[in-house]
Amino acid sequence: MSMIDANTEHQAVTRLFELSSQGDVDNLEFAQLDALIYQRLQQTYHVSEADRSGERMLPLG
Repeated sequence: MSMIDANTEHQAVTRLFELSSQGDVDNLEFAQLDALIYQRLQQTYHVSEADRSGERMLPLG
């Protein structure tokens, strides 16, 4: 698990938003930021391998 500080996370989200807003989504920078943020969301919400493979689903409601 990579640990980055809150300021770095904020900068990554801000930059990803800027790229998205400009429609500049077909490049390495966007792909790397997207992967970083997605990974951090999975860590924050404790997504397991079973969750990723769809084996365990939480009931709605």
